[in-house]
Amino acid sequence: MKDKGYTELICKPFCEFYTEGKESIQCATYVYVRDRVPLDILAALTCGVERQSMFLDDKFIKEAICRQCDFLTDGCDYRDGLNSPPCGAYRVVEILREKGVL
Repeated sequence: MKDKGYTELICKPFCEFYTEGKESIQCATYVYVRDRVPLDILAALTCGVERQSMFLDDKFIKEAICRQCDFLTDGCDYRDGLNSPPCGAYRVVEILREKGVL
């Protein structure tokens, strides 16, 4: 189950796939961030940051996080090369890595 605070900072502003009322669905990048970064630090680091992914750390994200994602089992449009953006937490992981938090 998603945490409302993390959902407000990760899913709502960054994820094109977010749908209110489906808080039981979580991608692996969401879980990765939630389990490693306190909410107040996450809020400070993501405030006003551009939504667009940079794809500079894709190899790390794919190996360390995506390979454990439940969505990969059923087909992740981004990982399957279907001209789809990655999940919203993907960009958040990029931001946190750029800032040396992860």
